[in-house]
Amino acid sequence: GSWGKLIGFRLNAQLAGDSATLNDAYVDLRFDPRATLRIGKTKTPVGLERLQSSGALAMVEQGFPSELAPGRDIGVQLQGEFAQSRLSYALGAYNGTPDGRDAISANPDNDFEFAGRVFAEPWKNGAGALSGLGFGIAASHGQTHGSGNNFLPRYRTPGQVQFFNYRSAVVADGDRSRWSPQAYYYRNAFGLLGEYIASKQEVLLAGARADLDHRAWQLTAGWVLTGEDASYKGVIKPNQPFTLGSAGWGALELVARYGRLDIDDRAFPRFADPAVAATEASSWGLGLNWYLTGNLKLVANYTQTAFEGGAPRGADREDEKAFFTRAQFSF
Repeated sequence: GSWGKLIGFRLNAQLAGDSATLNDAYVDLRFDPRATLRIGKTKTPVGLERLQSSGALAMVEQGFPSELAPGRDIGVQLQGEFAQSRLSYALGAYNGTPDGRDAISANPDNDFEFAGRVFAEPWKNGAGALSGLGFGIAASHGQTHGSGNNFLPRYRTPGQVQFFNYRSAVVADGDRSRWSPQAYYYRNAFGLLGEYIASKQEVLLAGARADLDHRAWQLTAGWVLTGEDASYKGVIKPNQPFTLGSAGWGALELVARYGRLDIDDRAFPRFADPAVAATEASSWGLGLNWYLTGNLKLVANYTQTAFEGGAPRGADREDEKAFFTRAQFSF
């Protein structure tokens, strides 16, 4: 919502699980299109896929780079656009949150994290073949001190199974930084999104210290079989929305994704148990998205993930095979 031209706000509730929480809760002070001040809980401007609306995601669950990118966090953010939205930026200070997770409502270590992102679409709104090209870079840096899930990450597969965690006595103790080059390209019915991210974390265990560097990347491609335009925001509106008793069937989009997450080898065996934590996970997936209308979307995905390590006696963890469906209504 908004109050006049100066003030905007967003409240987005999460009702799944056994309690209600707020995903987004922020106020925007819109001084100028080039300078908007956002205060509250919002998406940290680092991961390209994480910044997408959930209704626009190519697959049901996010890929490996989103496991290394921070989720929503509480802070103050300055953002804006220049050159008719061809160049955008975001820069902020936040409480800080582990890789792949939303921040809790408190700041238990009293440390802070800074994040920024610059993204360019030089040929946006043009008629040429490069009009749908966008690229940028994002980064975050801060300090964190503590142990447990509020300080150290746990990494999951696209099937939502945890495949890496630190030993319980490991402590986050020092710098945490990330950087991520990212890009997408959309042209008519075709779409391609790619991102790479590296996450470094200083950890400590029984006097032994390491600066671990985990990395992930993914490529996601899509083709709208019914001819509508693909975009970072998904298929905005089917040419022929699904209607009972008529010829309209909506829009169909076929998508494919491949990605990999590599754990720093120095994490083993001191900081992570190689009998339960894998050193690498590689995943591919196929999906079909059916946009019945501009508000209703049905999704079906199959993903398969292979691991290096993660089982007793140095063996590889068994491949994960997962099938997901989702019915999504937006208004």
